[in-house]
Amino acid sequence: MTREVEDFNRRLLRARDAMDRAYAEPLDVRTVAAVAHVSPAHFSRSFRSVFGETPHRYLQRRRVERSMFLLRET
Repeated sequence: MTREVEDFNRRLLRARDAMDRAYAEPLDVRTVAAVAHVSPAHFSRSFRSVFGETPHRYLQRRRVERSMFLLRET
């Protein structure tokens, strides 16, 4: 893996971490793409390629997982 690819993957991970931290807030692709320093279209394509799902689907899944956790704990 080249250094450029590793750097890009790190930026995608940072963006995904930002989504995890702010899952309860309104987020859009443009905002999260800015964390990775790429365009929204490039971010969406790359995110799906690396993580196997779109950013929107990932965020939905995280929100549902958190909701399920809170329901189990109450």
